[in-house]
Amino acid sequence: MGSLVQYLTGFGLASGAGGKACIPVLLLGAFHYTPYFKLSDKFVWIASPEVMVVLGILAVVEILLDAHPDLGEHMDWLSYLPALGSGFIACAAATGTVDRNLLELGASGLLGGATGTVAHYLRNKVRRPIRDYAEDLHHHVGKVASVGEAVASGAIGVAAILIPVLVCVGLIAAGLGGWLIFRQLDARRVPCNRCGKPIRPRAVVCPHCKEDQRKPPQPSGT
Repeated sequence: MGSLVQYLTGFGLASGAGGKACIPVLLLGAFHYTPYFKLSDKFVWIASPEVMVVLGILAVVEILLDAHPDLGEHMDWLSYLPALGSGFIACAAATGTVDRNLLELGASGLLGGATGTVAHYLRNKVRRPIRDYAEDLHHHVGKVASVGEAVASGAIGVAAILIPVLVCVGLIAAGLGGWLIFRQLDARRVPCNRCGKPIRPRAVVCPHCKEDQRKPPQPSGT
């Protein structure tokens, strides 16, 4: 079995995959060429120049698509599969020696895949208020948020390799903080004039029933 530190590294990398899927795996390949981390034989393909170039291109494409106002919200859902796959690979590769045993490899990978998926779900929950409020104020907010997520994903990946215990504590604290922020912002929502579902304040059109919110509320039964 891999050591506790290896599993903490895998957990941190898989969590980073929830933000930007390709960056943690790209970092594993880059750190393979440093004294701080070595990929096991079955995962050394990650560090090949061809794979790293492809991962780099995919990371840039992911950032650009997510920053686009019309595509960003769809990317939130389409990115679940890359987050799961990247979390699986990152955790399985980070734990090093578990690839000697197929059962241990599967367990490690599933842990990473689940972590990446949950992290991406929490990321979507926090990102939704940004799309609802801030992106309406300025169209560059989405671009800043996408680049900021990429930087955060990279920082989490680097910290997971160098100081895995600290990054895991930080991720738990950040998750709790993000959940509290989401709850506070979600509490500000108001009911739609027509369907009654919660929508953001000052919304012009309800995203659920498409009712124009500038119209006065309709009497019940009409």
